Amino acid sequence: MNCLQTTKLISDAHERELKFNEKIGVKTHLILCPHCRKFQLQCEQMHHLMKKFAKNKA
Repeated sequence: MNCLQTTKLISDAHERELKFNEKIGVKTHLILCPHCRKFQLQCEQMHHLMKKFAKNKA
């Protein structure tokens, strides 16, 4: 799995449940790639902030 595939799946994971083989591919890639680990962290932070904003908006 390359970085493009991994970042797409990291983004998709916030919208749907990843398949088992997708999860394994992402986890394996994240072990090896510091750039994608950083992307995943940034996505998690953004997702958390968006949920917090939506909660405060309601």
